[in-house]
Amino acid sequence: MEQQIIETDAIRQAMVNAGWDMDTELTSNAVETTHLELPRVRIEHKDNGKHRMYIEAGENYLDADTQEIEIPDNKLTAVVFAEQFIRALWTEGEEIPACSAIDDRPIALEPLSDNCRRCENGAIGGACKPKIRLLLLAEINSEVRPLIMNLSPTSIKHWNSHKKRLSRSNLPVVAVNTTFELADTKRGSYRWAEVQLGMDGIAKKETLIMARNARTEFEELTKRISDADFSESGDKQ
Repeated sequence: MEQQIIETDAIRQAMVNAGWDMDTELTSNAVETTHLELPRVRIEHKDNGKHRMYIEAGENYLDADTQEIEIPDNKLTAVVFAEQFIRALWTEGEEIPACSAIDDRPIALEPLSDNCRRCENGAIGGACKPKIRLLLLAEINSEVRPLIMNLSPTSIKHWNSHKKRLSRSNLPVVAVNTTFELADTKRGSYRWAEVQLGMDGIAKKETLIMARNARTEFEELTKRISDADFSESGDKQ
């Protein structure tokens, strides 16, 4: 079905003319829908090395271009307010994973093992894919927004190195502006992007307050694994 394009300025004017407060209605709508899923930072890997980092904003009734937000120069700066090590063994075509875990604690109804570290599926190159799931606050189009970013297995080492540098500096992860940049990586005939991390100063006080509130507000998201967490090529067998 062809998507209808909506003129938001016309709608805003019509609501104002009818006595409605557009901003109040939008805020109410956001409160009801935010907990369903957050926008996600995605990486598009290219064989020519021109990889791309963007935000998947989700389907809407506006122009199709608004469903993806470009990240200038493939560099994102954000405050990380939650971190999880997630795993899932997901068969293509299935709606739920055969097994999954958060921070090495199985959350599946019938886990394949009671200990991820001893499970043969969790070995390097095994069917159970590990990722780091990060919940972020980033300024997008002059507005600080919560986002989800999953780091693939090849980028986990960069995240661990970043955390070690912060620890040696006596800095909590949430206290700094973390930078995420793409690094072109080649091995044989394969070419992909890895996410490298750095630090760009200390987070602002108002952002730290938002981060503290966001950790509580989005706690439910940290208790489950969704299909969107494992939607990249190679995530499912």
